[in-house]
Amino acid sequence: MMKMNHLKPINIMKRPILTFSLVKKLMFLIMASFLFACNNPQTNNEGLNQFAEVKYNNRLPLDSFAVAIQHYYQLPGLAVAKMNSSGIEEFTITGKNKTQNGVLLNRNSKFQIGSCGKSFTALLVATFVEDDTLNWDTKISDVFTDMQIYKDYRDVTLRQLLSHTAGLQQFWTDDEVFNIRNTISGLKGSTVEKRKIFTQWNLSRHASFSPGQHHYSNGGYIIVAAMLEELTGKPYEKLMEQRVFRPLKLNTAEFGYPFLADSTQPHRHMNRNEAGTGITMDAQTRMPDPIFNPSGFISLSIEDFARYVIFHIQVLKGAETVINSRVVRELFKPVIRIDNNNEIGMGWQIISVNGTKTYGHTGSDGTIRSAMSINPKAGKAVVFATNIGDQRSEQALINVILELLNL
Repeated sequence: MMKMNHLKPINIMKRPILTFSLVKKLMFLIMASFLFACNNPQTNNEGLNQFAEVKYNNRLPLDSFAVAIQHYYQLPGLAVAKMNSSGIEEFTITGKNKTQNGVLLNRNSKFQIGSCGKSFTALLVATFVEDDTLNWDTKISDVFTDMQIYKDYRDVTLRQLLSHTAGLQQFWTDDEVFNIRNTISGLKGSTVEKRKIFTQWNLSRHASFSPGQHHYSNGGYIIVAAMLEELTGKPYEKLMEQRVFRPLKLNTAEFGYPFLADSTQPHRHMNRNEAGTGITMDAQTRMPDPIFNPSGFISLSIEDFARYVIFHIQVLKGAETVINSRVVRELFKPVIRIDNNNEIGMGWQIISVNGTKTYGHTGSDGTIRSAMSINPKAGKAVVFATNIGDQRSEQALINVILELLNL
């Protein structure tokens, strides 16, 4: 992959940028961000192209566009791929694993994709629907038959959990995620045991919202995983490996942050110095408990990320796939309509951008940023990953999706 390191970084500190609130609204309208999704978006979806500051020239290699994006938005590292139903058209990786004493990223670099992992959890559930172990309307009470469940939750289904319409506490703030033991006392044992304790704690309480309303909840996905663990006696992570990673040949996929075992992998950046350079975070700071893996802590290479999305392009086209495409297509069916005619599926959002319907999701824990977006009408898709999670990385993400999908 070509690296155009002769280009000079552009310091956008000197240029006008979007306000934080506007960026958050725009991001939700494209897909839902992990942990910090906007709850009541009001921004119109039309005319978003004004936010594509860096233009894509399809007569040039994708490398040149990616390097321009990386430099303009001052990203430590960046990986981008564009795909169609037949495969990967182009992919590129540029930049370094960290801003201080970093090494160049390469095709073996694994990027944390945050809440894009929610679609993986939804796909895992689809494999149980395929073999008739579950159906989309299986209730929590059907699985946890001996658990004390508050009346508001007894009839909540997998469909509601996967579409954020179960009425559950959201578990998206820093305190709820990184200090979860302050919220739920007695949260200890194995990860499987902790997920069941988490589930019991949530289901024994009054509903935070009315079931049927849309309120983005990481907690719902933990409960989905606990249901699968209750049914099978196997950890969610093992089920994901057996039923999704292996069949889709996602050989680089793993849970957590790969840099903990391999220092050459992408490190995290949350804040910047006065020059706009990302500040590499301490390895042990801001580490979530593994119970949140079902909500979005998968890492993988940009090629495997692209292959995962190609599988879904094929599903949307009605092709025969390794996991029954008829079952998987249910993930893309709207469960609830939100503002501006946008809709929520199971693990996916259905978003109209400038009159074009797209399917996608984004992910961020504040230290990384990822996105996947499919334009089914054109049969095109794009994936994006960077190792910084601030406002400018959001702008870069919007820029890349709008330009590469011609939205």
